[in-house]
Amino acid sequence: MAQVAALETTGTENHPLAIRMAVIAGLSHNMIIGCLMGSFSVMLVSVEERMGVTREMSSGVGALVIFGSALMSSFVGPLMAKHSLRLLMSLGAFLSLAGYLLLAFTNSYSLYVGSYLMLFGPSMAIAGAVGPATLVTRWFDRNRGLALGLVHLSLVVAVMPLLCNWMLEEHGARAVYLLMAGLVGVILLPATLAIRDYPPGSASGANAGQTESSLPVAEAVDDFVPSTDDPLAEAGKLAPGPESQADSMTVGQILATPAFWALTITAAMVITGIMVLTFNMIPLAESLGIDRDRGALLQSIMAFSGMAGSIIFGWVADRLGGARGIALLAFNSAVLLILLQLDLPFAALAVVIGLLGLHGAGMIPNISRALAFSLGQGSFSRAFGLQSALSVPFTAVGIWAMGAAFTRTGSYSVALIGVLVAMFVTVPFALWAAKRPFNPA
Repeated sequence: MAQVAALETTGTENHPLAIRMAVIAGLSHNMIIGCLMGSFSVMLVSVEERMGVTREMSSGVGALVIFGSALMSSFVGPLMAKHSLRLLMSLGAFLSLAGYLLLAFTNSYSLYVGSYLMLFGPSMAIAGAVGPATLVTRWFDRNRGLALGLVHLSLVVAVMPLLCNWMLEEHGARAVYLLMAGLVGVILLPATLAIRDYPPGSASGANAGQTESSLPVAEAVDDFVPSTDDPLAEAGKLAPGPESQADSMTVGQILATPAFWALTITAAMVITGIMVLTFNMIPLAESLGIDRDRGALLQSIMAFSGMAGSIIFGWVADRLGGARGIALLAFNSAVLLILLQLDLPFAALAVVIGLLGLHGAGMIPNISRALAFSLGQGSFSRAFGLQSALSVPFTAVGIWAMGAAFTRTGSYSVALIGVLVAMFVTVPFALWAAKRPFNPA
C-alpha cells in the first residue's frame, strides 16, 4: 500500500484550465450520448405510428447508429491527433443538432435511417465518445481516471427516458425532438467553441502547432513521469506521463500490439452487455410482464446508477489500474446477467439493472486509462478510436441476437447468456494486459 500511495502522488499538477475543459467534455458526452440513448426506446412506438413500420424496422437503427459511430471512430482518433479538437467537436455537435431537426419534421423512414447512420453515428463518435475522452486525457495528468469518471456521469441519459415519455404523451414526437435540438444547439454548440486543444506549454501542442499563438512555447521534458495505471509496477518501467512524440504510435503499430487486442475484446464484451440492455430495455421489460412506464423507470435507474459508477470505477482505475478495472467490470457484469435470468420481483430486478448500469458506466475511465498505460498517452486518441470501432461488430451481433433470440424462443435469455459467457472468457485477457506497460524504447 505504501508503494501505491507513493506512485499516486507522482506526476505533474493539472493546468488550472483543466477543470473548464472537463466541464465542456462532460457537457458534450451528456448531450450527445444522453439525448440519443435516453430517448431511443421511448420513441419507438411513435416512430412506428408516424412512419408505418414494424418494431424490427424501428429498433434496427440502433445497430446502424453504432455502426456509423464505429465507422467514424476509426477515422476520428487519427484526425484528433493531427487536427483541431475544437473544430471536430463543434462539428460533432452540429451533426447532432441537424439530426434532431430532421427527425422533428420528417415522416420518411429513409430519412429516419439516414439520420441515425450519417448524423447521429458520427456525432456520437466525435463529440460523444472519442472527443471528450481525448480532451480529458490531454489536460489531466494527476487523477485522470477520476476525472474521466466525473466527465462521463450520465446526467442527461438518466432523466431523458422519463422526460421524453411525458413530453411524448403531452405534446407529441416533434416537441421531443425539438427539445433535444434546443439542448444541443443552445448549450453544447457554444461550449465546444471554448475548447483549447492542449494545455499551455504542452510539448505535444507545441510540436503539432495546434496551440494558440499566445500560448508559451513548450519547455523540454527531461524526465519521464511514472504512470499510475499499474500501481504495483516499478516506477522505472512505466510510461511517460506528459503526452509527447516519444509515446506516439501509428495505427499499424497499435494494431500489432497484443495488449491492445486483449483490452479491446474484453471491453467490447462489457460494452455489448450494456448496449443490448439500453436499446432493448422497454421491450425486455414488457417480455417480463412489466408495463412501459416501469420499463422507462428501469432505464432511468440504470442511468442514475451509472452516475455513481463513473465516479466509483474512475477511482478504481486510479487505484487498481485500468486493465484490472476492466477485468473486474467484466466479471461482475457476467454475475449480474446471471441474476437477470432469475424470476425476480420488480424491486430486485431494479437493483440488478441499477448495478449493471453502475458497471457499464465504469468502462470509459478504465479503458481510457488502460489504453494510455499500454500504448502511451500520445497514442491515446488513435487507440481509443480504434477500440471504439472494433467493439462495433460485437455490439451489432449482440443487438441482432437479442431480437433473433426473442423471435425464436419468446425470451431474451439465450442472447444474454451468450454475452455473460463471453465476459467470463475474456477476463484473463485484461489481467494479462495489466502486466504489459508501454515501453517507448
